[in-house]
Amino acid sequence: MTHIAIYAENYRAVAKLIADINNDKKVAGFEEFQYKKGLEHSEAVLQNFIKEDQKHGNSILVKEENRSLRTFSSGEKRKALLEYLLKKEPDYLILDDPFDCLDVQSVASFKQRLTELESDFSMLQIFRRKEDILDFIDTVLTFDTEENIVLKDKIDFSENDNQFLEQESTIPPAPKVFENIPEVLLRLENVTVSYKERRILNNISWEVKRGEFWKLTGPNGSGKTTILSMVYGDNPKAYGVDLFLFGNKKGSGESVWDIKKKIGYFSPAITELFNRRNTVEDMVISGLLDSVGLYQKPSDKQKALAQQWLETLGFQNKAKKVFNDLPNLEKRMILIARAMIKHPPLLILDEPSTGLDDKSALKITNLINQIAAQSETAIIYVSHRKEKGLHPDFEYELFPSVGGSEGKEISV
Repeated sequence: MTHIAIYAENYRAVAKLIADINNDKKVAGFEEFQYKKGLEHSEAVLQNFIKEDQKHGNSILVKEENRSLRTFSSGEKRKALLEYLLKKEPDYLILDDPFDCLDVQSVASFKQRLTELESDFSMLQIFRRKEDILDFIDTVLTFDTEENIVLKDKIDFSENDNQFLEQESTIPPAPKVFENIPEVLLRLENVTVSYKERRILNNISWEVKRGEFWKLTGPNGSGKTTILSMVYGDNPKAYGVDLFLFGNKKGSGESVWDIKKKIGYFSPAITELFNRRNTVEDMVISGLLDSVGLYQKPSDKQKALAQQWLETLGFQNKAKKVFNDLPNLEKRMILIARAMIKHPPLLILDEPSTGLDDKSALKITNLINQIAAQSETAIIYVSHRKEKGLHPDFEYELFPSVGGSEGKEISV
């Protein structure tokens, strides 16, 4: 069987290649796939099944199970889709970034299942991270600057990572000083959280102090999102437990908005429903006003500070471009600048590099390391994978169990 890993640095070229193969066009080097039955395993295909599940209350992917597809973990959903596709007996399978957003254990399990199928049909694996390439795949496809196909042996597919770590620049200063900020910004004392009869967190004790750089990690479903929603959001589970923010027990007087003024927050999903035609400059400035997007006329002082951040990012000529028209990497760097522009006491970065290729992830990592080194802001970086080049001071890991996830600090 022919197995090829396709590097998705240029996703437009990848999408055209896959469309040509699926439409039985003759593609040099892919003649054996013409007029063959190919199926796609991707997040987009999976989301279509989830929508059908929402409409009808069940899914053909898990029709033997007595629960909704939406209640399955990310790894379980992807395995269910794989088994469904296998029943259709494809000649080849397109695997579009199959391990993105999966924890280490889920990745290992999924890779093992695909390895068992190595001799059953051909696989075209679209990947963004070199570490994700399946062990049995020896050929890597990339594109040159003219979007021509270039095939390499996997052993030759190596990049000098250091060339993507840009020379450090200086981040802009804080526009104001936050007053009366205690040494301990966040403290959880034996926090236990349950939903209905299922315990999610079990006696979690964790403390984050000023200027510390933490990585929060743990498998999918271990409770990372629950903790974030209790700290930054309005999750009612935060009330009635010993969770302290900036010296005050949550629910003892400060509103959610008072708390958010002291926290910078980034998630790739933050602009999912954002469709305004705000400029890049507007988006950076909006961080000063705790909004996503700008809804009032900015001052000259705010514009000047935004321009300083754009120069730090190397985007000084993009101030008037429409934010939604930017490539994915640039959007994320702008959103991190938006979260950091006021130099908040606490910065939460929720999966900032998920879905990015190796080069782009290194750019994000470099920016975060600069923020950590050049500011007094404490950082909580949430991720399911070990990110190359990231330098946190501490790591707090959640360990799932039947009685809910427990947590402990581990050595970095």
